[in-house]
Amino acid sequence: MHLRIFAAALTGAALFLGAGCAKPAPSAATARPVTVSAAPATYSDQALPVRATGLLARVDEADLAFKVGGVVETVGVRAGDRVRRGQELARLRLEEIDAQVAQAASLVAKAKRDLARVEKLAADRVATEENLQDARTALEVAAAQARIAEFNRRYAVVLAPADGRILQRLAEPDELAAPGRPVLRFAADGGGWLVRAGLPEGDVARLRVGDRATVAGAAAPGSTVAAEVAQISDATDPATRTVPVELRLAEAPAGARSGAVAVVVVRPRAVAPRAVVPAAAIVEGDARGASIFVLGEKETKVRRLSVAIEALDGDSVYLRTDLPRNLRVVNRGAEFLRDGLEVNVVPEPAAAASVR
Repeated sequence: MHLRIFAAALTGAALFLGAGCAKPAPSAATARPVTVSAAPATYSDQALPVRATGLLARVDEADLAFKVGGVVETVGVRAGDRVRRGQELARLRLEEIDAQVAQAASLVAKAKRDLARVEKLAADRVATEENLQDARTALEVAAAQARIAEFNRRYAVVLAPADGRILQRLAEPDELAAPGRPVLRFAADGGGWLVRAGLPEGDVARLRVGDRATVAGAAAPGSTVAAEVAQISDATDPATRTVPVELRLAEAPAGARSGAVAVVVVRPRAVAPRAVVPAAAIVEGDARGASIFVLGEKETKVRRLSVAIEALDGDSVYLRTDLPRNLRVVNRGAEFLRDGLEVNVVPEPAAAASVR
């Protein structure tokens, strides 16, 4: 019994001494300040860019075809050939078409003879006024048919509509060409270049004709060409649910080819200024909002502030939440902070200080 009492006394003394020698946990007031960098809140009226992928094309491109059907006799050009205005490019075999022209001319000659005969009879009061009118109408019909035959004969030969280049050859000699079926794809030189792109309706709502843009082509990586929005369709493409938009280029991109893929960045016109912070300042963000740490001009303790995000663009985050102009935003070291923590603010490196 005495031994048990003595052991319990020794245990109690050891616990008392251990508790007396333990060091107290450091408080927030005694913790070393966290070193961070901060910058004043920035406001920008620059609209978010609209990015899309489109296809390069010349302004004046056309599919050339025969007016009438027939057997192709010649196709005198190939893809990539440069042609001059009025140059013959392709021709049908004209035997049948020339025969139709000759037939129409013979009908005109017959109608003229019939009219002359009826006019003589009418002068002798043998033919009636109705007979004379019918003869005149027959001549008019024959003359109209002759003009149709001559028109078809003219468009049985494909001529270059302007100086330009052949983009694609779609027919070969001895093929049977249907009326209106393209035999050549042609692009004129003088019209310039454009990009056709399909944009979501939400992006189109922020655009207007005349907005500035830049276009980068895959043929020359790193090079860009200035452009502007030239046309916005009033209809949505039912297949893609996008709105067709055309952008006119100031000049031809390096190595440009019709149908090549181009990357378009459109800069809509200025909007109402709103706060912009670096992406590094955002902590625990999601689609609905995020948090940032801020402090006043002379404050040394940070405050956690919930903000609503409008959009992200590269390293910049556009906010819907207004920030006081004299507020500083922690943009380096925010991930190590908590509300009310003491911080040591150091100057921000020059490269990190700029916000687009």
